[in-house]
Amino acid sequence: MTLVAILDVIVVVVLCASVVLRGFERTLPVAAFLLILFPDASQLHLAGLFDLTTQRVLVSVLLVLYVFSGRKARKGSASGKLPLKYLVLAQVAWMIVSTANSAVFTISFKAVLSQLFDYYLPFYIFAKSISEVKTVRNILLAFVAAMFVCSLFGAMEAYRGWSILSIFPATTNHFSNLVNAVADRGTRVQATFGHPILFGGALAIAIPLALYLVTTAKSWLGKTFLWSAVVLMFVDIYKTGSRGPWMALAFSLLALLVLGQGQLKKQVAVIGLLAVTVLVARPGVWETIYNDYVATNSSGTAQGESYQWRYALYGIAFQHLNADPARALWGYGPESFFYLGWKGDFQGKIVPFESCDSSIVQLMVETGYIGLLLVMAIFLKSVIKTYQHFRRMPKPSNSLCLVLLINICAFLFLMTNVAIFGWGQQTYMLWVIIALAMIYPGLVQTEQVVQEQATLAPAAFQHSFARSSRS
Repeated sequence: MTLVAILDVIVVVVLCASVVLRGFERTLPVAAFLLILFPDASQLHLAGLFDLTTQRVLVSVLLVLYVFSGRKARKGSASGKLPLKYLVLAQVAWMIVSTANSAVFTISFKAVLSQLFDYYLPFYIFAKSISEVKTVRNILLAFVAAMFVCSLFGAMEAYRGWSILSIFPATTNHFSNLVNAVADRGTRVQATFGHPILFGGALAIAIPLALYLVTTAKSWLGKTFLWSAVVLMFVDIYKTGSRGPWMALAFSLLALLVLGQGQLKKQVAVIGLLAVTVLVARPGVWETIYNDYVATNSSGTAQGESYQWRYALYGIAFQHLNADPARALWGYGPESFFYLGWKGDFQGKIVPFESCDSSIVQLMVETGYIGLLLVMAIFLKSVIKTYQHFRRMPKPSNSLCLVLLINICAFLFLMTNVAIFGWGQQTYMLWVIIALAMIYPGLVQTEQVVQEQATLAPAAFQHSFARSSRS
């Protein structure tokens, strides 16, 4: 508890000092770095109220600084409308409807407040506070830097057997019921994340970001850091032993290879060649991956049971929702799945459904089909708009749109087989990335107009001066 309190104080001091010395907008990358760095276990338990995580302290301070500094700095600047405003408001409103009819009202009420404060508030602050393309890139660099530090912790966990989470108070989370399954699959690193699969998911998002940032790095020192981060993150995502993130990263790199351009495409090709080289030089790596594939298709293994469990979740969700039209509309209430006490058939046995390894199923059960459709509408609009920006923007500025688009799609893919949405550091990353994807094209356009005006102004002055001289 003392350690967490000290970390909270450090976060407050760092954010306040950064705003005083550098301004609010330049503090956003610092906030992004800290949001990803700290684990959920860094929390103070306030009995009867809520858990005060370091991220919540950070968001609280960021809100105060935004009100007293950020809004003033942005006053008069064309920040534009809040992206996805009506869809987000509709989704929040439906969560409230679902909570009003919740099977566990108190739990759902706290969950809605958590969603609003933990994720929608940072989404709002980041979307309304950025005025420069440089800030967007610095925020993405902060994400990569945070994942680099987490990967260092992951490497220590893999090769030294020491976990950074051991210094924090023990906590429970969505994956607490899967401890035995994790043990059956050997050592899997998780760094500061709640589970190895969450760490792997965040790495699958951070690696494409790092590859993009290499193309914009100006100094050899920056390029060296980014390539070092890429290599270390590849090691760690392998060590998470998480099939979903492996697939998400493979799909992301393939998309970059097909749709990318210039240096970005070349870097992905280099990564592919290096991967093939590693598989040839270290046959044990290929053997591990192949054995995981074989085990996934066997019902008698931990991997096979985990894979089949996803299908069982969909089955029991449809069974209960389709039997009750009201619950099919608004569900059983946010965060209610773990309190419903459902039992059903799994591999010929009646077992309790105590874990939900799919954010899609969880949204469906907890907020009904309408709640699921509203969240999917947010993702769909984000994907469509970002793809349109990628197609319409000039090269090479549109490369970042492609990377952000791939990130959003990778997260959506992971939601089908991982409880990755609505909690943890990776969800902070998601909402900030969505905000950046929505506002980035407008920032590029604004900077291009300013540059054109700056270029035309001297020419206009010279023309006017010449005319006055002749007269």
